Amino acid sequence: MEPITTKFTIIFMPDGKKAEVPAGITAAEAADIAGVHIGRHCGGAGVCGKCRVAVKTDDPLAPLTPTEEERLSKEDISNGYRLSCCANIKRSGTLYVIDGVKSEGHSILEGFYSEINNWQEGRSGFGIAVDIGTTTVVCYLLDYRKHEAKDRISFLNPQVTFGDDVISRIAYSSASDEALVKIQKTLTDEMEKNILRLAERNNVAKEDITEIIIAGNTVMEHLFAGVSPESIGHSPYSPQFLLMPPFAASKIGININETCAVKMISNVAGYVGADIVAGVAAIDMDIQDKMRLLVDIGTNNEIVIGNKDKMFCCATAAGPALEGARIQYGMRAAEGAIEKVYLEDGQLKYSTIGNVKPIGLCGSGLIDAISLLLNEKVIEKSGRFVYPEKCTDLRFAHRLCRTPKGMIQILLTDEDNPVYLTQKDIREVQLAVGAVKVGIEVMLEREGITLAQLDEVCLAGAFGNNINIESAVRVGLLPDVPHNRIVGIKNSSGLGACMAGARPSFYDRTKITAEKMVYVELSSLPDFQKRFVAAMSF
Repeated sequence: MEPITTKFTIIFMPDGKKAEVPAGITAAEAADIAGVHIGRHCGGAGVCGKCRVAVKTDDPLAPLTPTEEERLSKEDISNGYRLSCCANIKRSGTLYVIDGVKSEGHSILEGFYSEINNWQEGRSGFGIAVDIGTTTVVCYLLDYRKHEAKDRISFLNPQVTFGDDVISRIAYSSASDEALVKIQKTLTDEMEKNILRLAERNNVAKEDITEIIIAGNTVMEHLFAGVSPESIGHSPYSPQFLLMPPFAASKIGININETCAVKMISNVAGYVGADIVAGVAAIDMDIQDKMRLLVDIGTNNEIVIGNKDKMFCCATAAGPALEGARIQYGMRAAEGAIEKVYLEDGQLKYSTIGNVKPIGLCGSGLIDAISLLLNEKVIEKSGRFVYPEKCTDLRFAHRLCRTPKGMIQILLTDEDNPVYLTQKDIREVQLAVGAVKVGIEVMLEREGITLAQLDEVCLAGAFGNNINIESAVRVGLLPDVPHNRIVGIKNSSGLGACMAGARPSFYDRTKITAEKMVYVELSSLPDFQKRFVAAMSF
């Protein structure tokens, strides 16, 4: 006879959603069962401290874990805050979600650098082009008869509840077959809902949607297709597929109609995916003489250099810091995030997304702040803050202080809405900058050229198109070339996906584009560590 397992009822506020759960599972797992989305920037590793829930009267949780005691401040603990990835369910009760995940208020890049061209004549029906980013997803509705992108819709990738970066999602999806199905269904269900919404608001019958074209990084394409990306998570970082043949959308639970096919653009390697291939083809980097450097700074950072003769590419782990995962007050580009930091009349100023009270710091604001403080000698070339007691600059001296554990930090806002930049934050940015600098350096060497021989530096993705160029160059995130050679190419992945729908021969061309791109694994270089350490200096 099977033993009876006691179930406890957990209510998640403010939505009032409930879950019946066994004792011993974490609050995060209980939230998954209830369908409540809690941020897990580090994928539940207990590192980021940004998956908080609060308890008030009917506390259902076991006592604080050592990780929580280390990660949570005394103020957080006194407010009843817990880390959902660590806190275990002990009894029935109510939890208040502090770090919830919502699509609303996020800054999502949808626009294109150029028009969709070369539509194939004589076609009818509609297609859906999809840019699947690690953080955001954009769907475009294509009218094949009228040769136009009729509409678009974007949303936060719901898989962020399983971790902010691809490494976290590889770890989650590799844990079990059930986990892989869950993380896939989370995305495909949301995608189906938004595709149907696009069709409805444009009076398009879902039966007339004939294909879905997908451009995403390699891990996102694996998770979308329901293929385990586990092999990408360890050396030699080999994907299960580079190009998957077209298949029926219904096979993965997107029930638009029986004949709707999914066509996925080809990947290059484990960490250089179809999103980059689509972008390279969209700007004709693969068929023109012009020597370009394409940099996509996102949750993962990809770099491509070359022209029609040859192209090299690599990937670096720049995103965790720039997406906020390892920054004390870091957050995504959403309402309340500080997006710009500047001096005005000699005073430190900032602006937030949505022009509301600051609640955190997104990537562009982070780079602005460090650049400004470097210029004003508050941060040294080594990345170290000047000591608060030795700072003689009256503009910043009153802002410099130490955390309870003695780490130096600087107040970027006012004390009523405090957002700090810490010494640890600067070190995290140095790791990201060092990786990018080495990547660009190696790409130039492989191509056999200098920075001066670059005709253009192309910035793809949301981060690259929203940062202050001068700030990015100052910290070393972008190469120091004349600024008129640096061009934002917006959502080049989405543009490439749309062009692959507009003209089937373009989709075929992306296969050749991917084959032209020679991947360089930076970590395998014998002097990589030496280069990396040298590149971390500002």
